[in-house]
Amino acid sequence: MKQNFDFANDDAQIISYIQKTVHNTAINYFAKNSRLKVTEFVPGQKTLDYFIEEQAMYPQETVTVVSENLSLDFSNFTLAAEFQKLSDKDQSLLIQKYIFGYSDYEISIQLSMTRQGATKKRQRILGKIRKHLTH
Repeated sequence: MKQNFDFANDDAQIISYIQKTVHNTAINYFAKNSRLKVTEFVPGQKTLDYFIEEQAMYPQETVTVVSENLSLDFSNFTLAAEFQKLSDKDQSLLIQKYIFGYSDYEISIQLSMTRQGATKKRQRILGKIRKHLTH
């Protein structure tokens, strides 16, 4: 009789473990999917946003830049010129981040580098653009 009780106790522990695992997995899944996309803070981003938004308020001609078989329309000629000056790898990184919405981690895997390396590379690229737009 004691032997059956041990199996019942083990079964109860396993069932309890499975229930907790399923419950916590569901909570994590719904929390992850319901989160608003958190934008990363980039120093000097306000300057870049200003140039983008200022041009958006006044309809103008757009400049089309082709990169990675994508046609990108820029309303700011200076921004388009700076984007074209970037290397193909730098353009690709910005497109993956801001057009396709990849995270820095996903980009780092594609570039075979650490997440921190991808973040720093992106910040350096934006810094170059920002520097030329403000001067």
